[in-house]
Amino acid sequence: MKYKEKKSGWGSAIKLIILLLIVGFVVACYKVDFLCNNEYISIAKSKISGVINKITNSASDSFSALVESYEPDEEDDSKYEISDSQNRYYYNQLDDNSRIIYAEILNNIDKIKNGEDNIKISSKLSSLSSSEDMNTALMVAFQNAWDAFRNDNVDMFYIDGTKMCLVTKTIKRGNQTKYEFYISKGKNSNYFIDGFSSKASVEEAEAFVKQNEDEILSNITDKNDYYKIMHAHNWIVEHLEYNLEESPNNANLYGALKDRKVVCEGYARLFKSLMDKMDIPCVFVSGVGLNSTSDTREDHAWNYVFLKGEWYAIDATWDDPIIIGSGSVSSDLKYKYFLKGSKEFYKSHIEEGRLVDSGMEFKYPQISENDYIK
Repeated sequence: MKYKEKKSGWGSAIKLIILLLIVGFVVACYKVDFLCNNEYISIAKSKISGVINKITNSASDSFSALVESYEPDEEDDSKYEISDSQNRYYYNQLDDNSRIIYAEILNNIDKIKNGEDNIKISSKLSSLSSSEDMNTALMVAFQNAWDAFRNDNVDMFYIDGTKMCLVTKTIKRGNQTKYEFYISKGKNSNYFIDGFSSKASVEEAEAFVKQNEDEILSNITDKNDYYKIMHAHNWIVEHLEYNLEESPNNANLYGALKDRKVVCEGYARLFKSLMDKMDIPCVFVSGVGLNSTSDTREDHAWNYVFLKGEWYAIDATWDDPIIIGSGSVSSDLKYKYFLKGSKEFYKSHIEEGRLVDSGMEFKYPQISENDYIK
């Protein structure tokens, strides 16, 4: 057992008396005329006041700076709405967080072209912090935004989604935690698909696409949407060739116009781009094609286009069969999958709204039951 030594009370009493005498003397320096007017006391009081003011001001400045640096960011009142909704069918299905990410990619295209890293985006994404697993919620929101973005914006063919990521910065402030979000290229040198290494190379490809599309559209002089759709469809069928070999631009509109050899995705993306330029509502569609002759299934892409109040299906790839030897495509084959209704089209085509396993399931327009009759 340990014993605690008992101390005498005299020491405490003496300390208290000394403290009272000091306090009394300080008060007297300000209240008693003799002491107030004493030259030495006045000098001491002046110096003490200066030191106190300096400490107070310093503390005040530090506190102000502290409060300022800990202030939350200004409320982000930006509107993440995109007006040309007819060309953004996928965007319109996203939740608020995915819309923000989609709009930030669109708003920062120049920075992405320049290869800037850690592009700061809206603080509104901090609402994801209420999620039990913020990282998973963020990953899903980003994936959905990217899937919608690449299918709405077929003209931005040069961005490689696998080279783009969303970075979260966690800032601890006392008991509060704040998050900041950035678009990053990670360890990649740029955000581009293979074949593009700089902003200049991308802009050269964009200029090539514009020149060729303008040339195609300049020959479509009809005012009737049916004929506009038909001429665009015919140009693609007559000038493109299905590509069975791997190439960097095998599935985009740049490859369709430059190499004239692409897979079904390249056909469908070029068709949508031409429709967008003519202000005809069009959707890029992913799914499965059923080959009735060989009883096989394959990943496939086609389009839905809006004409006279109804949506219809167009599969330009399958309207361009591979011809062995000399010969040309007959009219029956050339328009077999042109402006089709669900009754016939769905016998060989199955929609797939979920573009990736972890992503959302997008909805496609409900197409007319019957084929379009001119």
